[in-house]
Amino acid sequence: MNTVRATMRLQIHKDFTLYDAYEHVDYYDALGISHLYLSPLFTARPGSMHGYDTLNYNKISEERGGEKALRKLVAKLRSRHMGIILDIVPNHMAVGPGNIWWDDVLKNGRTSQYADFFDIDWSTADHTPENTVLLPFLDRPYGDALENGLIELIYDTEKKEFFISHYDHRFPVNQKLSTSPDVTETLNYYNNKTDSGKKRLHTLLEKQHYRLACWRCADETVNWRRFFNITELVALKVENRPVFQAVHHYAFLLYEQGLVDGFRVDHVDGLTQPDQYCNWLKKEMDQRKNRRPIDALKGDILYIEKILARHEKLPANWKTDGTTGYDFLDQVNLLLHHPDGEETLDNIWKDCCPLWKGYEKESIRVKNEIAETLLLGSTNKIVALLYEYAGKDFYQRDYTKKDVSETLKSLLGHLYIYRTYASDDAENIRVKTEYKSQNTFLEQAIETAKKDLPSRFHPLLSWIVTQISNPINAETKQITQTFEHLSAPLTAKAIEDTLFYRYGRLLSRNDVGTEPKVFSSSVEEFHNTMKRREQETPMAMLATATHDHKRGEDSRARLAVLSAHSELWDDKINEWRQCNTKYKTNYAPDDVDELILYQTLVGVWPLEKITMMNTLEKRVSEWQIKAIREAKRHGTWADPDANYEKSCLNFLHGILEDKNFLSSFSSFFDKIAPIAAINSLTQIILKLTAPGVPDIYQGTEKWDFSLVDPDNRRPVDYEDRKATLLIDESFEQTAQHWQDGNIKQFLIKTLLNIRKEYTKLFKQSSYIPIQNINQNEMKLISYLRKNEKQEILILAPVNSSVKTPDPMNLSCRNYLTNTIRFENLDKNEWVSVLWNNVSIDETGTLYIPEDTEYFPIDIFIPV
Repeated sequence: MNTVRATMRLQIHKDFTLYDAYEHVDYYDALGISHLYLSPLFTARPGSMHGYDTLNYNKISEERGGEKALRKLVAKLRSRHMGIILDIVPNHMAVGPGNIWWDDVLKNGRTSQYADFFDIDWSTADHTPENTVLLPFLDRPYGDALENGLIELIYDTEKKEFFISHYDHRFPVNQKLSTSPDVTETLNYYNNKTDSGKKRLHTLLEKQHYRLACWRCADETVNWRRFFNITELVALKVENRPVFQAVHHYAFLLYEQGLVDGFRVDHVDGLTQPDQYCNWLKKEMDQRKNRRPIDALKGDILYIEKILARHEKLPANWKTDGTTGYDFLDQVNLLLHHPDGEETLDNIWKDCCPLWKGYEKESIRVKNEIAETLLLGSTNKIVALLYEYAGKDFYQRDYTKKDVSETLKSLLGHLYIYRTYASDDAENIRVKTEYKSQNTFLEQAIETAKKDLPSRFHPLLSWIVTQISNPINAETKQITQTFEHLSAPLTAKAIEDTLFYRYGRLLSRNDVGTEPKVFSSSVEEFHNTMKRREQETPMAMLATATHDHKRGEDSRARLAVLSAHSELWDDKINEWRQCNTKYKTNYAPDDVDELILYQTLVGVWPLEKITMMNTLEKRVSEWQIKAIREAKRHGTWADPDANYEKSCLNFLHGILEDKNFLSSFSSFFDKIAPIAAINSLTQIILKLTAPGVPDIYQGTEKWDFSLVDPDNRRPVDYEDRKATLLIDESFEQTAQHWQDGNIKQFLIKTLLNIRKEYTKLFKQSSYIPIQNINQNEMKLISYLRKNEKQEILILAPVNSSVKTPDPMNLSCRNYLTNTIRFENLDKNEWVSVLWNNVSIDETGTLYIPEDTEYFPIDIFIPV
């Protein structure tokens, strides 16, 4: 049986190494964690804070502590029966010094032994010389860089070789420079300070297997697949077995030696053949399982980072334990939103953004924008392939390249899922069956795209989908792969990294894995989803905070309260917009960004008295610049609008010094903060008791009001968390000072240790919904986790429906009990121990009379 019970995600880097993690093992153990879930550890770019820019797959980064530190950490974990899940990055590598595979390709071109390691289109004729790799890393056009002496020949005295330099970039030279045996004379021969030297340097560059170009060329002309539109990261062809083995050799060795107990695969949608990849990975782990040390944890854990659309199923034939939990983040988030607030919040949004055409239309428009800009090269490639192949078909040959382009972009705009998987193995019936749901989404895309296209394009649309979904030869397989390599990053860049920063109805619904157009869900829908989870992916991760989230889990829980108090929010927005007009310069921020800013302040506002307003302003300012550029409405990262950004920052500074605004804002905040805290605790209790494996993101044991990265990757104050974990207080006592976050940590520790004590209750049990007949206004969710010998009843408020003015100041009896264990009691007895006149009938219905003293959250465990 898999031993994973609960994970703690840690970001390992130069400022928090494996040695640092070692120092906190006792804390993780006391909290109830079974596995540390570590960010990538292999050698990455110097100073990398995330590790996704791998340079060498065969070595643990020395910046992160190296293999010695890993062994030391593992020894301590084993002594406490704990393990490690390692985040691996098979989709891409960083380019540049330190990546010997990439450098060898640049030096030797198509003859390099690593030429097939990377997804390079050597055949492209979009630039010359042919058969070269375009390197768009110059800070200006090539001619200007050469003229201004910014491209230089340098000699590395340690490696005894020449290389081309441009600021921090360095590129290998593919031949011995035999002009002179003297290094100094050779450097003078290619001296970029003289006209003759520049000409000779240009001649030398023309002989390389790469061509230097301005960074602005990348989106349209780069001839190798990138990670999204990040030119520093090159895609790997891990579908080739030799590449797979080279990338995973050391990782498998770590697994075999018991230094890691499982893997989390980053960005599985970027792989050409995810089914093949996951099966290869699982098979390699199975072959090594019996060679692991006796004292190593049992199990072969395999998680994948995958965003599932609503109603999309994870293919069972991938043989994974499930996703990293973005889907659960969405499911519990929907439950916290009150449906009654949707209309009012819609009206507020339409008032701020009168040109808004609806979420569906805007998402299509944004996808078109990204396809025509950041991912133009990838778009042009699939259009060219389709156009060429259409020319061989009697019925499609008369469509122009523009026709193909418009039809393809319409299909991409209407495709609800991130990608299809037809390129995995179209001839395999098993795969075809598994991917039936993907075909359903394609069929839906066809029907909706037809409404936007002239009728004469409908046959072309159907033909394109046929080629994509059923590749029958080498040409159509290339079409399918190219399409699938485009659709996933297109959706991510258009929706997560653009539309989520434009759409301001309610920011708590704008996060990785969510579908913002869906406002809320019912208790019944949540129950149905959890039952499917129990049946299909009972060991999948349950996440509510990640290193990629747009805002912290408790910020989202707080903003969800606005759905239950939308009329009050409407009044406040109107009041603030009117009183803060004086701080606007040239109408900046506009109404959209102003509304988004107010929500951000609500989400990030600290519970304790603010003593460092400058710190808060700095955090929000950094977020605001990122939000403006990601939204791409007033400038972009490539071309920022400095005047607009400055005006927005001035506006923020002005309102944070305005006593009238701060008084009004604080008064409103004080009303919703306690209700938000109950939302947060509901979120935690569902995550820690629903079917699956709960994942706690570093530091979120206490209130998490973080913003998007890098804010959500700030250092964790472990000394504070260790100290409060040791405080001997009852839950009633922690509730009296709930603002410090100890109450959340107390609940997490309590529930994780229940999971530790009653392992089988959570791994081998049924999820049984309990219907509530509640005479009170509060909406509840309750369910049983039950096996033959044990059961636990969970009861919590949902839909932000807590109406009491200050629920967190209620006594323990009116708020939340400690975990109660009883022996030999039936349902009616163990419920009525705490609640008079409360009962569960034979149908499993929980009756709560109108005059019952109410517990917002309770846990009951008869043993």
